[in-house]
Amino acid sequence: MADHHSIVRRQMGAAGHRYTRGRQSLVDTLATIGAPATIPKILREAPHFVQSSLYRNLAVLQDAGVVTRVDVGEGRAYFELSEAVTEEHHHHLVCRECSAVVDIALPTRAERDLERVLDDAAQGAGFELTEHRVDLVGVCATCRAA
Repeated sequence: MADHHSIVRRQMGAAGHRYTRGRQSLVDTLATIGAPATIPKILREAPHFVQSSLYRNLAVLQDAGVVTRVDVGEGRAYFELSEAVTEEHHHHLVCRECSAVVDIALPTRAERDLERVLDDAAQGAGFELTEHRVDLVGVCATCRAA
């Protein structure tokens, strides 16, 4: 990953937000986790965060396009650094039983085909596609085995 702090600082400034030490620490924590993480997971990884501040800072980082929120239903969500920061495009597998979220990258050819299909669908609706996110919902191997 490129120097993620310079990318985040630029995006935060463009969105009118300050890139405080606490937000830098949160970005570092998400980078260290390296996968979608729940609030409890973030707090276990970095117990110095105060939960209420964590929620506020995640909202600010999300507003600036630095963090992506993956909603899994029933008020549960996972958070990860956005593709603008990681410079790695991916999608998610979401388990409808346990709400686990796993990153998945498609082979280049499949990604190109998907982009073309989605772009055609968007254009058919008079919409200009600038990016896409796909969450595949199903049941994970652990839940299937239970």
